[in-house]
Amino acid sequence: MGRLPEVFFFDERKHFDIMGGLEKLFEETGLAGLISRGDRVAVKVHMGELGNTTHIRPQFVAKIVELVKAAGGKPFVTDTTTIYPGERFTASAYLKTAAINGFTRQGLKAPIIIADGEKGYDGKSFPVKKRIRGCRLRKVEVASALLEADAVLIVSHGKGHLMTGFGGAIKHLAMGCTTKRSKTSQHATHGLVLNASKCTRCFECVKACPYSALEETVKGPPKRIVSKCAYCLTCLFNCPVNAYKIEKGGKTKFQVALAHAAVAVAEALPKGKTGYMNFLQDITLRCDCAAAGPPIVENIGLLASVDPVALDKASLDLIDKAKIITGRVEAKPPDVLGKLNRTNSLNHVEVASKLGLGSLKYRLAEVEIEEAEVEEE
Repeated sequence: MGRLPEVFFFDERKHFDIMGGLEKLFEETGLAGLISRGDRVAVKVHMGELGNTTHIRPQFVAKIVELVKAAGGKPFVTDTTTIYPGERFTASAYLKTAAINGFTRQGLKAPIIIADGEKGYDGKSFPVKKRIRGCRLRKVEVASALLEADAVLIVSHGKGHLMTGFGGAIKHLAMGCTTKRSKTSQHATHGLVLNASKCTRCFECVKACPYSALEETVKGPPKRIVSKCAYCLTCLFNCPVNAYKIEKGGKTKFQVALAHAAVAVAEALPKGKTGYMNFLQDITLRCDCAAAGPPIVENIGLLASVDPVALDKASLDLIDKAKIITGRVEAKPPDVLGKLNRTNSLNHVEVASKLGLGSLKYRLAEVEIEEAEVEEE
């Protein structure tokens, strides 16, 4: 049996200086060693939807930029556009939202590049080489700017997610690093069902659809043009009578596809020069693409690894051990976030492991820093 992958952990519950912890984590985990002098380094981070207040703080991203420069790299901060019609649907809209959320070139001291271009379709296709569990994905489009980097840091906010239970490094690879076409192909696996008997023909879904995939009809419910549908679920969230649902078992199918996409993306990124960090702060029930609600558990700290599977598994284990701080939460470990989101968070983590992305077993290496104390004589 080989050596277990290491997941380095800075427990912010034990310290005051989180920035100091981030610096020590960056050094000890070997992330600095992934960067060669002159490397163009992509710092991949979700900068938050407009109205979301629980995304990774820009101060932490600025610190990572500083650490990349100290290692000899030339960093740029990057993310991709969304398939849903929010304020990150285009690159220009995203840059405005990022600025409102505190992510600016001046503050980060690095350029911000939306990796999949203005409309979200700039990318290169890579094959899904191995498929299990009935996965239908055959190719994945990786966003262009990520492919131009010499090294990549996937910096993720560990939190809940409606479809995957937990969103960390694996989800960030699969969804955050791909074009709109590949986001659509993954989401298509959860399907979309309209209950015609519940439909009141208000056609709010038709008005809301950003892809003109729904049409009004003379009789009956709206007609969906499948070839235009991005499965972004805008119709579902805008239906006043909840007539739209995803297919039975859709969340599991989606997680299977997501894991396959993550593997394809990881294989396309620079070999031996990709690192991962999870920030376990503001661990909300939902993701940073919307108003996410209050934190479910206490802030835990920062984790880093070169193994995204081990990193996500360690994150889930730490979340399950953490103190629940939201009174309305009734779920208990294991997989608190998965239960609250009515799915199993480990589905995509286990599939990713079976596909060779990383290990479910790991060694947690805690990182400590020294902090001065004020003492009396």
